[in-house]
Amino acid sequence: MLTNGHLPVTDWTSEYLTMIEDCEKRDSRLTDWEKQFVDSLSGQLANGRRPSPKQIEVLERIWDKATEKG
Repeated sequence: MLTNGHLPVTDWTSEYLTMIEDCEKRDSRLTDWEKQFVDSLSGQLANGRRPSPKQIEVLERIWDKATEKG
């Protein structure tokens, strides 16, 4: 099983970790608040806590912004 360095990566965490990594690679496109949110969520996942539906919604919005073409 894959790990993120802390805990086993499950189906639900691997997608979020990939999104977080994408955001971190493109953090120059993000506001300070968005960067803090991504860092906080990364820590939450590392501690084995599942994100809330609202947190997932915000991550998706940040990911869309970070990965948009153009």
